[in-house]
Amino acid sequence: MSLEDPFFVVRDEVRSSLGHAQQLYRKWQALLNDPGKSGGDEYEWTSKELLNQLRSIEWDLEDLSETVSVVEVNPAKFRLTPAEIQTRKSFIYETKDSVKQMKEHVSSPEVKSKVEQNHRKSLLGQQPKKKDKYTRLDNAIEDDNQRYIEGQHEQQQMIMQTQDEQLHLVGQSVKVLKNMGQEIGNELEDQNKMLDEFTEEIDNTQSRLDYTLHRVEKVLRLADDKRQMCVIALLLVVVVVVVLLMAFTL
Repeated sequence: MSLEDPFFVVRDEVRSSLGHAQQLYRKWQALLNDPGKSGGDEYEWTSKELLNQLRSIEWDLEDLSETVSVVEVNPAKFRLTPAEIQTRKSFIYETKDSVKQMKEHVSSPEVKSKVEQNHRKSLLGQQPKKKDKYTRLDNAIEDDNQRYIEGQHEQQQMIMQTQDEQLHLVGQSVKVLKNMGQEIGNELEDQNKMLDEFTEEIDNTQSRLDYTLHRVEKVLRLADDKRQMCVIALLLVVVVVVVLLMAFTL
């Protein structure tokens, strides 16, 4: 197995990101259980950072899943055993499950309700025990502040949702480009096979041509040998005739 296998590079990055996400998750839980901090700026920042981290891990896991699917079609080509492929699939499944649990907990309605309750308790705890003529004004100001906080929270949620949609579109574009790259690679591989077959056919044709030329050359040599024998025989006949004529003349 190659030490430069990209699966292990991405896997290590996913493990590091998951460890950071788990730290943020524990911090988020502590802030959630603290009525004085639940719903505050630190809580909102931690929630947003945690969700962004989990989304990043999900994208990496999608890439890993695609690579495993490609390898699973032809494991011999990548020199992987079924056990190794199953180990990779198990890592992806377990990591997805951990990410899913944290994401569902952070986005659950129960958590949102608890944050609102803690915020109300925090506001009630800050109210003065003795009422005076400014109590009604203070309550109005607190209501305005509460509405402003809720409005800001909803606006942040809408911004996050828009960012998610845009990132999803980017992810789809990346998948399309990746599929195009794979198709181009397969096409080049097919063309290389066709070139190899064409080269082999040319070699076979050249061998047959060389054999044919050799046979023709051999035939031509035999024809030359036959002509030489005819000339020699003719000369012998002429010599015999001349000798006989000289003999009769004497």
